[in-house]
Amino acid sequence: MTVTIERTDETVRDPRELDSLEMFELMVEDVVTFDKVTRPYAEQGVEQFLVFMKAWGDALRVVGGDPSRWVKFAPSPAVDKVWHRSMMRTRNFAAVCDRGAGRYMHHVPVMDEDVRSGAASERAISAMRATGYRVDLEWWTDGETCCPENCTTPPVTA
Repeated sequence: MTVTIERTDETVRDPRELDSLEMFELMVEDVVTFDKVTRPYAEQGVEQFLVFMKAWGDALRVVGGDPSRWVKFAPSPAVDKVWHRSMMRTRNFAAVCDRGAGRYMHHVPVMDEDVRSGAASERAISAMRATGYRVDLEWWTDGETCCPENCTTPPVTA
């Protein structure tokens, strides 16, 4: 029997570098406890959430404070659940936002054609890959959000 190990030149960084071990563990425990999932599943979800936030923050830094230049990113429903859990620990969430974007990043669910078509999710995946952190495509299978039916994008306020 022959075993071939496929190698790539692509070096991928560990998403756990994006948060302190203590805060990472707290987020994982919250996902395990409240969503009744396994620890490995929760760890992967928190990792993907952290990479998503990093990518979104990077994109916001590029366009600056001009809302007309902002680009919409959509998390997958599974990553969005982790986002909801992370907001329960407001200090940690604020720190993740600060490290990722240099400012608080509001959660504003919206469902429009950009999200429904998967375009907003594809932009997010592309931006996540550009961070150099591991992106697990099993977490990014659809273009939906937690937005309830008939929701609209609220106006952006300063």
